[in-house]
Amino acid sequence: MSIDDMNEKRIASFTKILEETKEVEFPYNEFYYEIFESADSGFIVNVYADDEKDEDGYYLDKHIVDGGLCSGEARDAVEFML
Repeated sequence: MSIDDMNEKRIASFTKILEETKEVEFPYNEFYYEIFESADSGFIVNVYADDEKDEDGYYLDKHIVDGGLCSGEARDAVEFML
């Protein structure tokens, strides 16, 4: 599934959650996405190959495949790694 295939409604939904709660997680294209507001500016976007989490509910670093800082708006962050 490409970003063009990702329903606009789903992108809008994830964006709204990110704006309201400052974090969102979702599966997409066999990966797991974690987006949260950066302490400095923008949003941190992490992509994981597995949804395994530790006892505190955090994704395990050993499964991270990509990540970065998106300095744009919430919608930009949702689309950043897709």
